Formats: sequence, C-alpha cells, structure tokens
Amino acid sequence: NSNQFSADHPGLAVKFTVPTVANGSVYMGTQTQLAVFGLFPGGRGAPTPTPTATTTATATPSASPTPTASSTTTATATPNPTLTATPTASPSPVFATLNANPTTLSFSSQVVGQQSQPAKVRVSNTARLLSVILAPPTVSSGFVVTSSDCPSVMPPRGSCTISVASAPTVKGKQNGRLQLSSNAMFGVRSIKLKGKGVAPKMKAHPKSLSFEPVAADAVSSAHSITLVNDSPAPISFTTAPAATPPFNVTANTCTTLAANGGTCTISVEFAPHKHGKCHGTLELQNDAADSPQHVKLFGSSK
Repeated sequence: NSNQFSADHPGLAVKFTVPTVANGSVYMGTQTQLAVFGLFPGGRGAPTPTPTATTTATATPSASPTPTASSTTTATATPNPTLTATPTASPSPVFATLNANPTTLSFSSQVVGQQSQPAKVRVSNTARLLSVILAPPTVSSGFVVTSSDCPSVMPPRGSCTISVASAPTVKGKQNGRLQLSSNAMFGVRSIKLKGKGVAPKMKAHPKSLSFEPVAADAVSSAHSITLVNDSPAPISFTTAPAATPPFNVTANTCTTLAANGGTCTISVEFAPHKHGKCHGTLELQNDAADSPQHVKLFGSSK
C-alpha cells in the first residue's frame, strides 16, 4: 500500500508504466526514481493508533475507605527490524525509441597499436514526453570510445554525440560494434564498426647498392644504406641484417627504428674471390610490412 506510510510514496507517475514483479518485490519506475515495494524482514505493521484516556466515575458508600490496589504496567521495547538491501532491478522499459546516425562507421587502414582519427555517432531520443535511461557506451576489441556527452537520462527529444576511433591490435580486417543499452524499446542499439590493422612501412635509401670494380681477393670501400620509418609505430628488427657472399655487413645501427621519421644505417663491403660480375642481396627481418625486405647488391671483379 503506497499510501500507508509517507516514505512509501513512489514519486510522480510515468504514463503507461507497468509494475514489474521479481525477487519477491514490486518494481515501479517513476519520473524521479525506481520505487521498490516488498516485505521487510520481521514485517512492518500498520501505524499504531494513539491511545485516548477514559475516566469512569463510580459511587462510593460512606464507609471507611478501602485501599485500592494499583497495577503497574511494564513497557516492553519493540526491537527495530533489520533492513536488508533489495536487489537492484533493470529500469522499466518505456515507449520511446533511440535513433543513431550513422548506423555504420568505416575506418581507413591503421597501423597496429595506433589510434585513428575519431568518427562521430549522433544519438537521439524520439519520444515527445518520455525520458530514456542510458548506460555508458561500449565497443568491441580493436575500437575505443574517445568521448561521449550522453547523459545517464536522455530527456524527450534530446540528443548527444559519441566519438569512436579504430585502434587495431592485430593485422587484418576488424569488425566490431558500438552498443548503446537503455530502457527504450528494442533494448540494445548497435552501430557497426569496420577497420583494418596493418604493419608499419619502412623505406630504404638507396634501394640498391652498386660497388666499384675491385681485384679478386681485394676488398672495396664500404657503402651504406639508410632505413627510414615514416609510420607512427616503431619497427623492431628480429635478426641482424645479413648479406650474401661475396658481400659482407661491416656496420649496423638498426635494432629498433623509431616512429615518425626514425632512421638507422647499415654498411656493406664487396670482397670477391674470383673474377666476374657478382649479384647478391641484403636481407632485413623485422615487424614492418613485407618483411623480410631485400636490398639488391651489385659488384664486379677485374
């Protein structure tokens, strides 16, 4: 009975709200709160009426007064019932619809471990009179919510914006969803997310090395090649650069190539043991795209 105690008043009514019975309690959504009605442990009775004193007059004969025995009433304290927390129920559904625009976000290829520029989704409550209770937005792995101005309670005709970015954790295509949970009709609202993770790219300057002619069993001067990383992610080398004979690596500064313009240098010499033209390769193994990469080497012995 919501009128039996003043504290039991559920709040201002919401039109068409239907009470929900669960866990031995009745749940009612109102404009200001979620009201829960049920039995307290030990029970709670109706308000105790206030006693009214009554006086009765009795005629007494004019004989010697007889002592009147007085009864003493001992008051017993009533223990206060112990309150137990009531399980929290989901908000009552309302006849409102959430709209999201666009319904799909497609991101360009992004280097693994890096974050793309965010894209925005606009969410609106189409109801004219009813507010909608919103949960925080969630996204699948490989995507992140960068910002959201959506309130926990969306007013009628209200709107908000959620920004999402691609943040791939592995190479290849990634499909996910942005999910919006609420007490609006149709429950969870999903926005499709599409992205792709790629490895960082590395450039070599020059793309090949040509050595001057040298005599057999002689050694040429060292020629150098510079590697450049223009991507926003660092590049790590899994093994030391190696050249096919009769070419030899004489110096190497490439262990990790810093992001956004990092450089390193590899020096190679030509040491033929017989006459004629020689062709070889310098192999580079790392976590960049198209690994292992190969740099062509040319030389001749006279």
